[in-house]
Amino acid sequence: MKKIICAILALSVVVSLTACKKSGVDTPDTNTSDTANATQDDVISAIYNPVKRTADGDIDMEAALAYETDFDALKASLAAKDVDPSQPVSENARKNTSTMEVWNYLRSVYGKHMIAAQQQMDVGKSYEDLVYYNATDDLPAMKGYDFIFCTGSYNNRSMVDGAIEWAKNSGGLVTFTWHWNVPRDIDNTDKGYAFYQEEILNFDPLKASTPGTKEYEVAVHDIDLIAGYLQEMEAQGITVLFRPYHEASGSWFWWGLQPDDKKLIKDGTYPETYQRLWYMMFDRIENYHKLSNIIWVWNGQTKFCTVDPNSYDIAGVDYYASTEDHTPLVSEYNNLAAYTYEGKMLALSECGYIPDPQQCIDKNAMWLYYMPWNGEFICESVGGAVVTDINDTPTPNPERLSEELLKEYFSNENLISWNKLPEFSFGEHKLPERISVYAYFAKANS
Repeated sequence: MKKIICAILALSVVVSLTACKKSGVDTPDTNTSDTANATQDDVISAIYNPVKRTADGDIDMEAALAYETDFDALKASLAAKDVDPSQPVSENARKNTSTMEVWNYLRSVYGKHMIAAQQQMDVGKSYEDLVYYNATDDLPAMKGYDFIFCTGSYNNRSMVDGAIEWAKNSGGLVTFTWHWNVPRDIDNTDKGYAFYQEEILNFDPLKASTPGTKEYEVAVHDIDLIAGYLQEMEAQGITVLFRPYHEASGSWFWWGLQPDDKKLIKDGTYPETYQRLWYMMFDRIENYHKLSNIIWVWNGQTKFCTVDPNSYDIAGVDYYASTEDHTPLVSEYNNLAAYTYEGKMLALSECGYIPDPQQCIDKNAMWLYYMPWNGEFICESVGGAVVTDINDTPTPNPERLSEELLKEYFSNENLISWNKLPEFSFGEHKLPERISVYAYFAKANS
């Protein structure tokens, strides 16, 4: 009973603990009128094509397989369009006021400010959040989630629910990647699922975009399953910076350039396995399901994985230094810009160390956002377990950051933290519940 009373008291002071819109970042007016919101439902309904389900809630494969991507027609259609980096590549997104609210904000800050993001680990424990809040009374403005356990044999939607809660209750920005688990052996799913290529026994990436194959049926099923989750978020006004097929330049994931592909590249042949996967994903989400809440993040990381600039909005690169490195990664920024269509926004979509925002400004490497990975990249751990103090507060990993470093970086006027976000129309701007409870008890015990 005592714990319940404390929790109620903690929630009662959320408003006083919440940091709403603060000065320091030049932002546009992101609020929309009630009339616009009412019209928005009609707009989404007009372009919306819900994922079809069976009686038991699974994907209706008869309906799903009836739609096929015409790759030649799609590429010709994309190539025929003018490229306008000032607008989302999704024509559906341009009709969605919630998506355009986020889009216009991103465009307004790009090149002038940098958004602090953080990949999530356990959305229930919020370890990364607690490290940030304990040091700064603040949080990253964007959280990264993963569809990793939504497909295969896992059926776990905790990341989806966490993203919805973060956006709706705290007004934060959302990005999703997808460590796509597929059958290790397409002929025997009892052998389990994996996304690392070294664990794959029999699953051909090229067949995943080839109708009539078992791999294709898995791909169609899983893409439509993820589309269903994205539609849930769309219905609640949540925009998703979607980053599928990440780190495609490497051979560690089944969708990446494999050793045989790299041999072909050296021989002058241009393999298109990755591109076909990308276009199939893009086509089903944009043209079949007609989702309007997606901002596309392309993370091919090499010119050999280049896709049409009308199929992505942001280009990202992932970088993990072998030793401590808080520099702005100028060479990585310039390399990414070199094979990205001019005018597209550039992001440090994953990193091992937080770059110094002042150095990024001084060296003109203004990433749209940076996103360190979770767990030990933020929290100290021993034997794989997060180290916490007596109040279950995680300890910063001293090999990667400190409270002093976080305070310095988050106090930089050009770094956008959660405190500096505007109040978007899609959600309230309140501290996450666990953080507000933590803050209440920290204040009570001080």
